[in-house]
Parts: sequence; C-alpha cells; structure tokens
Amino acid sequence: MKNTLLLCTVLIATGCISLADAEVYKIVDSTGRVTYTDTPPTDQAGDQIELPPINQVPGSNSAETVDVEPDRGDDFAGYSVVELVTPRDDSLIYYDQRNIIVQLALRPELQVGHLVQFYLDGAAYAEPVAATSYAISDLARGSHSISARIVTAKGATVASSRSVTVHVQRHFKRK
Repeated sequence: MKNTLLLCTVLIATGCISLADAEVYKIVDSTGRVTYTDTPPTDQAGDQIELPPINQVPGSNSAETVDVEPDRGDDFAGYSVVELVTPRDDSLIYYDQRNIIVQLALRPELQVGHLVQFYLDGAAYAEPVAATSYAISDLARGSHSISARIVTAKGATVASSRSVTVHVQRHFKRK
C-alpha cells in the first residue's frame, strides 16, 4: 500500500512537471464555447496561452523519521501544572455512557518530543499519544483509577498527575 501510494505520487508529480512545460491553446468555436487544450488546433484558429510559473512548495521526506527530544535549555523548566480535569475525582459514570473522555491540563503545553501515557487501574492504557485528551471505552462496572504521565519518546517519565477515581454503574442480571 505504501509503495503504491509512493508510485502514484511520483507519477502525478511527473505528470504535473511535464504539463508545466506543455503548450496550452485556447480555442473559441462558432457558438462562442471556449476550449483549452494542449493539442495545437488544425482546423480552427486558436491562441497559444502563456501560463504563469508553477508555485513550488518544498515537501517533507516522510521516509525519514527523526527522534525529536525537546530542547532542555533555559526555555523548558518543567511542567508547573499536570492535572486531570476530566473526569472529576469520585465521579459516577452512568450505565448508558460507553466512553469517557480523559483530559489532562498542562502548563506549559505539551512539549515537542513528549507524549502522554494514560493509565487505567495502574496499567498503561493503549500507547502513549501526543495529545492531552483520550477516550477510554467500555469500562467494566465498579471503581477505577485513572492517571497520566508525560514521557519522552524513549519512555522516561517527565511528570505525573495524581490519579482520579471513577465509579462505573452498569446494569447486571440478578439471579
């Protein structure tokens, strides 16, 4: 799939470059209909059009992956606020709410090269993400603790939040 996408991108780019060098003709027929073409007109009079130069935007090389670590100079002195703001501690999650959004407040904002690892009942929940909110789905009935840590790309912990407890209410069949 990746190779197919790359091949298509190269072919489109090659086609655009070759079109940039092509001549364009404007043909107006007897009814006034205007047609633009790259083929010179043979039986009708047509004007060659001078196209403006193509805007060239440098692309990024997605094949290269760079392990970015934040600048540890004077600019970053650590996080002054690392707090879960949603859900609130000791909150009740009702039976019809299948997903809960966990939101982390950070000050300063999440630094380049840092990721957020969310924890459910002391175990890592999914992979670390470069976002301060995440959806936790299908929590089992009962009480659960949720917390978060800011980690580097290599897994070192930079900061941690206090955990919050949520109580999930689910229907169950009685015997």
